[in-house]
Amino acid sequence: MNCRMWLYVAVSVGSAACAAQLSASVPPGESVQCTDRLPVRIVKLVHVDVVPGPDGPIIIPELCVVRSGTQVVWRTADGVLEPFELAFADSPGTPTELRTPETGQKDFASKRMGRRQEVLIIAKPVTAESLISYDVRIGTSHIDPGIKIMPR
Repeated sequence: MNCRMWLYVAVSVGSAACAAQLSASVPPGESVQCTDRLPVRIVKLVHVDVVPGPDGPIIIPELCVVRSGTQVVWRTADGVLEPFELAFADSPGTPTELRTPETGQKDFASKRMGRRQEVLIIAKPVTAESLISYDVRIGTSHIDPGIKIMPR
């Protein structure tokens, strides 16, 4: 075999092992922390943390990168019940409770889910990278993070 083929085999085996490890470490229905990197295809549910800070809300991560069809939940910490709002520059997808074709909704108010506040959407279908800015409002404070949706 030539060098390229060995490299391909090594990368393929490494990717498969990484995906298997990720799927084994995340129980079904559990979310993983969203990051500023494109997640592996098996990731179907990610979360973004909404944390009240001394100078306004803090969003972790500030840029969330997902694939079309991924469920994204913005959530407060367990026991934090202060509601928040998300206001997007463009529709990021549909609220999971609607499960209908694209509604064009841009503003989302959090709802109490157990011991936290949450907003849960399904990232819209895209054919090219779509970067959408949004505001997070807690009380009178707000910040401007973003979400990047990539084709599945």
